[in-house]
Amino acid sequence: MKRLLSFLVFLAVISAPAAVFAAEASIAGIKVVLDPLRVSFEVRDAFTEEIEEAVKSGLPTSFNFIVRLSRVDPVWLDEDIGEWEFRHTVKYDTLKDEYEVRLDEDLLREARTKDLEEMKAFMTKGEAVPITPAHLVPGEVYELGIKAELDKTELPALFNYMFFFVKLWDFETDWHTYRFSP
Repeated sequence: MKRLLSFLVFLAVISAPAAVFAAEASIAGIKVVLDPLRVSFEVRDAFTEEIEEAVKSGLPTSFNFIVRLSRVDPVWLDEDIGEWEFRHTVKYDTLKDEYEVRLDEDLLREARTKDLEEMKAFMTKGEAVPITPAHLVPGEVYELGIKAELDKTELPALFNYMFFFVKLWDFETDWHTYRFSP
C-alpha cells in the first residue's frame, strides 16, 4: 500500500504542468525620482527555461513595459495623466555566441554580451526611465502603475510545429503600483 501511494504521488508530480512549479513573474523595486520624473524597477522571475531555450535558438524575444500615471482623487475617479510603453528585445547570435539587447527607452541603445545573467539583467530592468507628463502639481498624490509582458511572437504555420514551446512561455505581470507626491 505504501509503494502504491508513493507511486501515485510520483505520477502526480511528473504529470503536473511545469507552470505549477514555476514562480510567477512580478514587478519589484520601484524607485521614483522627481524633476524630471524617472522610474526604475525590475521584473523578477521573467525567464523560464522555455524562454531561455527560445532565446538560445535565435528567436528574437521582447518584453513590453507599460507605465501609467494618474492623479489620485480621494473623492471621485482618478485622473489619467498618461501612458508610456517601451520594449526590450534580445536576439542571440549563434555564430558569435553573444546576445544583442536593444533597449527602446534609452534612445534605442544596443548592448552586446556573452553572459546569460547580464543579458537577463538588461532585459528585466528599467533604470531611470523618463516619464514626461505635462506637469505635476506639488502636494497632489499620484499613482504610477507598471506592467510587463512577453511580446507574443507570431510564427509562420510551418515553424509552429518546430517551436511548439513558444506557446508555453507566455507571461504577463500584474499591475504594480507606487504612490508618491511631488
